[in-house]
Amino acid sequence: MESISLKRQVSIKAIVTEVFKTNASGEIQQNLQQLDLSLQQLEFQAKRAVSEVEKQKGSLAEVENLKVQIEQERQRLNIGKQELLQRLNMIGQLEMNSEFLQGTLDNYVEVKIGDNLYEKISNAEIVLKDGVVVEIREFK
Repeated sequence: MESISLKRQVSIKAIVTEVFKTNASGEIQQNLQQLDLSLQQLEFQAKRAVSEVEKQKGSLAEVENLKVQIEQERQRLNIGKQELLQRLNMIGQLEMNSEFLQGTLDNYVEVKIGDNLYEKISNAEIVLKDGVVVEIREFK
């Protein structure tokens, strides 16, 4: 075997612009609306489920267990909502033309005999401006 493909992480960074802020804020707002819907559904389903268990003459322990599960789900959704609100606030405070780490993607690199492995799998970044690649960085 003369070569092999290895997976490495590539950071995706965005240059902060008005378009970026608008898009990021809009996406977060959509996620917040989805969480609010999920909370409303949870409340509706919780009332119905508790009522069903009580109608079926479920034990007090069953009703309490169900209420605990409902409360755990409610807390999970509320924590998600708080995280999104913090992210929305952070997006609003970003300085224009600064770089914001959006996430990472996997990339494959071919390594051959004689290559410096550390250089081949070193970190790489893709810099975007309003969704368009403006720079690809490789750190050696």
